[in-house]
Amino acid sequence: MFRSLQENACIVSNINLQNIQKFSNVKINEIVFAIGASKGELWCQILADVTGKKILVPKIIEATALGAAMSAAVGAGIYENLEEATTKLIKFDKEYTPNTSNTKKYKVIQKNWQKAYKAQLKLVDKNITTSMWKAPGL
Repeated sequence: MFRSLQENACIVSNINLQNIQKFSNVKINEIVFAIGASKGELWCQILADVTGKKILVPKIIEATALGAAMSAAVGAGIYENLEEATTKLIKFDKEYTPNTSNTKKYKVIQKNWQKAYKAQLKLVDKNITTSMWKAPGL
């Protein structure tokens, strides 16, 4: 059951990532995965397999705190800019490469997920069911 929740989170993340790439016209080849979820090898591998991208897990996984420290270091003049701070301070602990066989399977699953989601939204619009999510202010 927990694996299916991880897979769902990765599929939704991949859909969002694909939209970002489409809107920004920026190709993303690798993903830095940090914070608590990055501690689990299975979740990291699922993310690699679903996205088809290399996953990098930094040695310091508390990304928010590290980002704040890097910003402060730039402000204090220790580093010239965030790019320099990134180069000096971020080191990677683990790397996960996608299993292309699994990536192909997840592409099919993602297409089916998108069809099911679209159908579920129609049920919500007809007041047959209630959505679990509601945008703020609605």
